[in-house]
Amino acid sequence: MALSLAACASPFSPPPADPASPVAAAANAAAKASKRADRPSFMDIPAIPTDVRTPVQFKKAVGDEKVAAAKLMRDTAPGTWTLSNTEVYAAKARAAAKAPALDIPTDADRAATEAFAKAARERATAPPSKPQ
Repeated sequence: MALSLAACASPFSPPPADPASPVAAAANAAAKASKRADRPSFMDIPAIPTDVRTPVQFKKAVGDEKVAAAKLMRDTAPGTWTLSNTEVYAAKARAAAKAPALDIPTDADRAATEAFAKAARERATAPPSKPQ
């Protein structure tokens, strides 16, 4: 009976590597190193954190969020606000922007624009027809 138990592989030791494998030597070295590795102790378990909410605090926070959500839904529901007195706002915006007057272009403006475009067309050159 003892002989049959000795043949069983231990669940705590790594299985042997296939000798035909190209990484067999590295796998066996890693297995040997794992046998000598330090194992954690109960002293390595971190202390219980003290800055975690209690279940009662979580419940209160969830309730506060639900109250805030309901208030937001009430405040933004359709029909709860309307736009009024927009002319005063628009006048203030126009005064702050100081938009230039919208003048209709004169014949002199049109002639200057056409002269600029003609000069630009004369300076322009077509790209070469064949790649260089």
